[in-house]
Amino acid sequence: MSFELHQRKHIDDELRRITRRELRLASATLSKSEPSAFGTSVHEARKRAKKVRAVVEVIERSGGDIPGKDRKRLERAARELSALRDSAAIIDTFDAVRRRYAKRMPEHTYGILRRGLVQAREQRERRARSDGVTSDAAQKLDKTRKGAKRWTVPAIDLSQLIVVASSAYRRSRTAMKHARETGQSATLHRWRKRVKMLWYQLRLVRPLTTGVAALIADLKRLETELGEDHNLVVLGATLRSCRDLRSMRADVRQIEQLAVRMRQALRKRVFVLGSRLLRRKRGAFARWLRRSSKPKRPQRAAA
Repeated sequence: MSFELHQRKHIDDELRRITRRELRLASATLSKSEPSAFGTSVHEARKRAKKVRAVVEVIERSGGDIPGKDRKRLERAARELSALRDSAAIIDTFDAVRRRYAKRMPEHTYGILRRGLVQAREQRERRARSDGVTSDAAQKLDKTRKGAKRWTVPAIDLSQLIVVASSAYRRSRTAMKHARETGQSATLHRWRKRVKMLWYQLRLVRPLTTGVAALIADLKRLETELGEDHNLVVLGATLRSCRDLRSMRADVRQIEQLAVRMRQALRKRVFVLGSRLLRRKRGAFARWLRRSSKPKRPQRAAA
C-alpha cells in the first residue's frame, strides 16, 4: 500500500492507520531478516521509520499529542538504523567515484580500497547482529506501534494539512538559504532532512490535490542528490577510519580530492534545482496548494 491518504476517509484515522502499519512492517522486516539480506532489511526499516516521523510531525503540528517516550523510541531506533545504512551506502558511493574518475584510480588501488570498505561494513554488521542492535530497534518500533493506539490525534482536515506542509516548505527554503550561505556539509545535510520531510508530507496529501505529483518527483530528485553529497563526505571519513588502509594514506587523500570535485558539481545542481522548487514564499505556496485541492467528497464513517 502506498504512503498516502485515502480521499474518502477521515484524515486523523488514516494517519493513525498509516503510522501503525509502517511501524509493524518496519519491526517485522528487522525481526525476520536473514544475514544475507541484512543491508536491505535495515534500509527498508529505516525508510518506514522516516515515514512515521513525518506523520508524527503532521499530528503534533495539528495540535495532537505524542507521548515523549514514544517519540524517543522512534528517534533512537532511526538513529541506530542510520549508522548501519551509511556503512552499506558508502560502497555504492565509492563505486560511483571510480566510474567518474576511472583513469585517476588504478584497478589495483580500487580493489584494495573497496575490500577495506566491504570488510568495514561486514564487521559493523556482525557487531550489530551480535550486540542485538537490529532486534533492539525492532522492539522500540513495536512498542511505539502499540503506544500509537493511545496517541491524541485531533480531527484534521485538508486545510490543516496545507498549513503543516507550508510550514515544512518554509523550513526547507530557510535550510537551503543557510546551506548556501555556509557551504558546510552539515548544513546541506540538514537541508536534505527538511526536503525529505516536505516530500513525505506532500506524498500524504497527493490524492487530495491535483498537479502536485511533478513537485513530489522533483523533490525526490533533490533529496537524492543531497544524499549523494552526504555519502561523499562520509566516504572520506570511512576510508580514514579503516585500520587496514593506514598504509594507503596518499591514495585515500586522492579519493577525498576526487570526492570534493564530485561534490562541487553536485552542489551546483542542487542549488539550481532547489532555487526553482523552493522559489515561492510560504504564503504563495499555501495558496498554490489550496488551489490544487480536489473538491471534498463525502467521508466514510470511521470503523
